[in-house]
Amino acid sequence: MTMRRNIIISLVLIGLLAFGIGFGTFAWFTSSATSQNNTFTAGTLKLNENGLSGFTNLGNIGNIAPGDSTDEVSVVIENTGSLDLAWFGGFRVTPAVENGTTKLAEAIYIKYAKMEFLKEDGSIWEPADEFIVNGTGSGPYGAFYTQLAQNDPMGVVTLKSFLEANAMGAGPGVQMGALKPGSNYKFTFVLGFAPNAGNEYQADAEDINPVNISYAVDATQIDLGALEALDNQHPEYAGLTNHLAWLNVQIAKQ
Repeated sequence: MTMRRNIIISLVLIGLLAFGIGFGTFAWFTSSATSQNNTFTAGTLKLNENGLSGFTNLGNIGNIAPGDSTDEVSVVIENTGSLDLAWFGGFRVTPAVENGTTKLAEAIYIKYAKMEFLKEDGSIWEPADEFIVNGTGSGPYGAFYTQLAQNDPMGVVTLKSFLEANAMGAGPGVQMGALKPGSNYKFTFVLGFAPNAGNEYQADAEDINPVNISYAVDATQIDLGALEALDNQHPEYAGLTNHLAWLNVQIAKQ
């Protein structure tokens, strides 16, 4: 009798163990979902390299005399990338000969200057600004440039005066702006030899050497860190981070 009970109990245990093993192979109801792929692609921050060719194509200007002026020149600062950008730049004057000077910039003046603000479709996002006409200030911000002309010995806005004035608060002689992709600034100007320039600016006078005049632009992201980095890399720029809000306003207008 005892052996029979033991056999029955053993069979029951074996049955329970077998059930347990079988239970362990059962599947659980499950569900899963995966979002669609999100592709991350780097944007581009790029200026139109051909935009400044209008000034380059002007070529060398020689044998100039007081009262002479260049043809009208336009440089286009265009955002050909995919990201909003901030740009900073302006005229650069350097000696054209070794150990030369830039004294001639005291007699070369900006006879005419206009900035246009154009969207990709050619429409304007801000009215054009003719800020220098006949060597003195004009338009909404003309008073500043009129003062420059009055303070200059030549009575006009010379390159020397223009490059020493911190008109926009980004550094002496520095112009700036912000562009959405496809938008551009068109800067049109005429340079001249100041009518009041005397014999001290003739080619054979002391310290009067040919000068190279170019227009250079740097661009970066509209971000505090990016503006600070550009400021640190270029000694001609100053206080770029102070203009973050203004740069964003320019983007909003476009």
